[in-house]
Amino acid sequence: MHTNIQLMHIGQVIREIREARNATLEEVAFAADTNASNLSRIERGTQGYSPETLESIASALGVTVSELHLRAETATDTAGKTAGRKRQLQPATLAASKYSKLTPEHRELADEFMALLLRRQRPSKP
Repeated sequence: MHTNIQLMHIGQVIREIREARNATLEEVAFAADTNASNLSRIERGTQGYSPETLESIASALGVTVSELHLRAETATDTAGKTAGRKRQLQPATLAASKYSKLTPEHRELADEFMALLLRRQRPSKP
């Protein structure tokens, strides 16, 4: 069973991903085969969800349930550090999410590009 803290963080992650994609509650709810009111309550952490509903929401957002949990866990780990501020998703988490959606061929290109950037990066001289 999920605790309210876990529900709240999953909901925050869902909202952040939805807003980052400029999607409305209605659009995501329709794609997830639920309604906007339910999705809103899930985002606010005031309503629970079934595994099937979470899978549908994740699919509508273009992520996996594992990614939602990973981001929620990151939020839990850093909650004390970000109290009173809106939490930003970590760049590495966002990059990993996007990287995982690439085809193997495009992953190879991304790896080559990253290697090139690292080779070209020069330490600044005092």
